Amino acid sequence: MGKMNVLSAISGNLRPNSNFRLSAETDGPIRDIPVPEELHLPLHGHVPAVARGRRVTEGTEIAEHPALQKGTLHAPAAGKVLQVTGTHITIKTDGESGPTPAADRPDIAQQEDSLQAYRKLGLDIGGLARSKILILNGLNPEPGISVCDQLLKDHLDTVERGFLLLQKLISPSETILAISQENHVCLAGARTQHIKPVYPGSLDPLLVKNILGRENLQNVRVVGVPQVYAFGRVSKNRRPVTETIMTIGRGNYRVKIGTPVRNILRHAEQPVNTGDRVILGGPFQGRAAYSLDQGVDKNTFGIFVVPQGSYPPVRDTNCLNCGECVLHCPARIMPNMIGRCVEFNLLEKTTQYGISACFECGLCGFYCPLRRPLLQYIRLAKQELAGQNKQLTPQLDMT
Repeated sequence: MGKMNVLSAISGNLRPNSNFRLSAETDGPIRDIPVPEELHLPLHGHVPAVARGRRVTEGTEIAEHPALQKGTLHAPAAGKVLQVTGTHITIKTDGESGPTPAADRPDIAQQEDSLQAYRKLGLDIGGLARSKILILNGLNPEPGISVCDQLLKDHLDTVERGFLLLQKLISPSETILAISQENHVCLAGARTQHIKPVYPGSLDPLLVKNILGRENLQNVRVVGVPQVYAFGRVSKNRRPVTETIMTIGRGNYRVKIGTPVRNILRHAEQPVNTGDRVILGGPFQGRAAYSLDQGVDKNTFGIFVVPQGSYPPVRDTNCLNCGECVLHCPARIMPNMIGRCVEFNLLEKTTQYGISACFECGLCGFYCPLRRPLLQYIRLAKQELAGQNKQLTPQLDMT
C-alpha cells in the first residue's frame, strides 16, 4: 500500500462513508529485513536476565516476565549487551548466528503438551486454556495491514502445524477458522466462517459476537493467525520467537525483534521527513513512535508514516458534547465521560462509564471532530488503575 493509500486508511477518506476495508494487496512474498548493527529490545515489564558486557548467542534467554502468561525474551542475534535499563536491552550484533544453546532452551520435544514450555520460548499464552470453542482469527487486524492474508497464502503449512498444536493444548470440541469473504483457504478439522472484512469486525470480542451471536461467552478462545503461525514455527524449528511479520507500504517483512524503526523504513524505502509521524501498529490502535531508534516488539504488525500536515494530530481541547464517540463505540460505553474523568484525575469514576469493557478499537478518537486523545486517556486510566491492583483488561472478558 503506497503512502497516499496508507493515509486514506487514517484520514478523512475513511470518514463515515467508508467501509474500513481490511483487505489489502501485497507486492510479493515476505522479505527479510537485515539484522541491524544494534538491536533495541523493548522490555514491556520483562525483568532482564543479562548484564551489560555479556556476550550472547542467538536465542539466549535475556529477560523473563513476572506474569506466567508472558513469553520469555530471547536475543534475536549474537552479539554483546551494550545497555540494560528498565525499558530496554541494547545488543551490539556481530553477525554470528546459530542454534539456541541447549542450556537456554527447554526440551519441548518432551513437553509439547505444556503451554509453559512454549512460554519459555517466547510465546504469550495468556488466555489460552482448555475451552469448548477455539476461533482462529484470520482477518487482518486493521486497514492497511495484510499480515494475516500473507501468512495464510504463503505459509499455510506452518499455520496448520500451529493449529494442530493448539488443538492439542486447548482440546476444543469445535474449531472455527474466521477469514474474509475473499479468502478461500481451509484447515482440516476447522469449520470455515467467512466474515465481511470491515474494521472493527476483526477485533476478538466483535468476532465472537458475529460468529456465535452472543457476547461474553464462556469457554471460547480466540487466537490470531500471527500467533498460530508463531506456534507452528517454534514447534517446527525448536527455536524461540525472535522476529515478527509486519506490513510496510505494500509489502510484508520478517523483522528481528528490537530492530530500530529507522532501519526498517530505510530498507523498505519509506522516507521520513521532519515533522512526519511514525505509527507502530495499525492506523486505529497503533502508537506513535517516540524515536526512530525505537525497537519493534513481536506484536508490531505494521508501520505507517503520516506526513506532516496530512492529518490533524490529537490535541487537548474541551469536549463539545456532540456524542460522536458514544454513537460509534462498539462496546457501548461512554468514551467522552471517561476522557473527562481522566482529565480531572477521577480515575476511579471511569469504571462507572464502562472502561473495563473497552477493547481499544480507537473509533472514539477517530470520530471525535476535535481530535481529543480519547484512546490515550483510556489507556492511561487502565494503566494507572492496574497499578492500583484494579482488575481491568484491554478487552471484553471472554473466559
